[in-house]
Amino acid sequence: MILRNLSARALLVASISLLGGAGCISVDHQETDFDGDGADETGAAVQPLSTVTFRSSSTATGKNVTSLTLAKPAGVAQGDVLLARIAIRNQVGAVIAPPAGWTLLRSDQSASAVKSWVLWKVATGAEPASYAFGFDVSAYLAGSIVAFSGADPASPIDAASGQKNGNSATLAAPPVTTTAANGVAVWFGTQVWTGSSCPASPIVPPSGFTEPFDTCLLSSSTGLLFDAAYKQLGAAGLQPAWSGTSPFANTNTAQVVALRPAGAPSCSAGDTFASAYTTVGSLTSTDIVEISGLAASRVNPGILYAHSENNANFVAIQKTNAAVVGSYVAGVLPWDWEDIATGPCPAGSCIFMGDIGRISGHPQPYPTTFAVVRMKEPNLAAGETSGTVSGDRFPFQYPDTPRNAEALMVHPTTGDIYVVTKEGTTGLSKVYKFPSPLPAPGTLSTLIHVADLPMPLGPDENFRSVTAGTIHPCADRFLLRTYRAVYEYRAPAGAGFEAAFSAPPVALTDTVEGQGESIEYEADGSGYFTMTEREAAPYPLKRVARQ
Repeated sequence: MILRNLSARALLVASISLLGGAGCISVDHQETDFDGDGADETGAAVQPLSTVTFRSSSTATGKNVTSLTLAKPAGVAQGDVLLARIAIRNQVGAVIAPPAGWTLLRSDQSASAVKSWVLWKVATGAEPASYAFGFDVSAYLAGSIVAFSGADPASPIDAASGQKNGNSATLAAPPVTTTAANGVAVWFGTQVWTGSSCPASPIVPPSGFTEPFDTCLLSSSTGLLFDAAYKQLGAAGLQPAWSGTSPFANTNTAQVVALRPAGAPSCSAGDTFASAYTTVGSLTSTDIVEISGLAASRVNPGILYAHSENNANFVAIQKTNAAVVGSYVAGVLPWDWEDIATGPCPAGSCIFMGDIGRISGHPQPYPTTFAVVRMKEPNLAAGETSGTVSGDRFPFQYPDTPRNAEALMVHPTTGDIYVVTKEGTTGLSKVYKFPSPLPAPGTLSTLIHVADLPMPLGPDENFRSVTAGTIHPCADRFLLRTYRAVYEYRAPAGAGFEAAFSAPPVALTDTVEGQGESIEYEADGSGYFTMTEREAAPYPLKRVARQ
């Protein structure tokens, strides 16, 4: 917050702080109060993030047959994406003959007991009432089709994986890396079964997945258990491995397909950026005083959030021109709101307020504990364009000594929360993170020390004082900015995200801001935005494109 060698803000800052503390905000902000994410953790409906929606499903089985016919799922419309999983017992060398229009995505098999194929197609305006999948041998077969609306009809498959699990009660599918945010994961479990009846609950899907069916092919020697399940995804990038379970330690296959939503930007990373920045517009809202952070929405395409430092106001702006399309007040008044991020949460996607500054023009004593406040993202399309946004407060302390920090980062897939301290004198910033899973709101956490980050020293403290940070949507790198410089830290290929903390900083294009305190990647990783802190609007929004 404090730029070395600049004049103090003195009475103006004190006045601003007092107004914020008194709740002095625009009257129209008080008209609407929509919930934060706390209610979602107690059973309220989760805010949908994806345009991809489950339509319906169909299943079929056959004994000693050379063809399996599956009905078209009910309600299928043109542009829907259909995923078929066809499984065979024992005849793992069989060759499948899909119906016209179906494309084989992958197959996974054991040495002799079971093989599962996954196929897909985009529905046309004249779909048949059923689909017959042929084989070159007679066998016991089981299959299903699940239909989804809202997926990208031109390129619906974002990622896929699968494997065989031998003699196991765990149906584990390898993790996938998605390139588009807010898609849907579809999980298929298939397991060897011998029994005269279907178990009451044959297969339990991975946690958080919705299961449209769970059934079986009955046989005393060559049966199958099979089900399907789906789950909405958040940010693009490496997803966790999804595993289902079964009461039986039998050979099985587990497969997963990630569907890309229609119109969603893909996530991609690159190492080369333009050598010059573009000023795309200016934020002119008088509700924002001393802007201190930017965050890309995961719910509203093309939208960034920008916030004040010493009051509770924040706005949603268009990334193309910085025009305000939503004005809000956080339901928790911060001491020193230094950064903002978005990321996954029980409500779907949340805004994370980093009340992490220690020295902000307030009189002493300085705080020894700090907080991150989590608020459900407003949905502009649903008319949530103003109001007070309530949230959950997660207080924390450092494991060593109270520190001043201005950079908050939230992992786009895991939701891990990172704080990077501001160490202008030495340039040795420290990285901490919250314990995972998060404790209950209101519970004091002791952060975990993750890494030390020696910043390039530069000519003076303004070049090495970390003022903002953000994690790339592909979760393989992150940005840190100082008042006068921008750096990217890149994890080695195939390594986990936290390997980036050991990587050397790569200097990127600075946007020439005397007091740069805000930075955020584009939602698809194709560039980054910055804003400078100053006492009042206008605040220029600058963009550096990836090349």
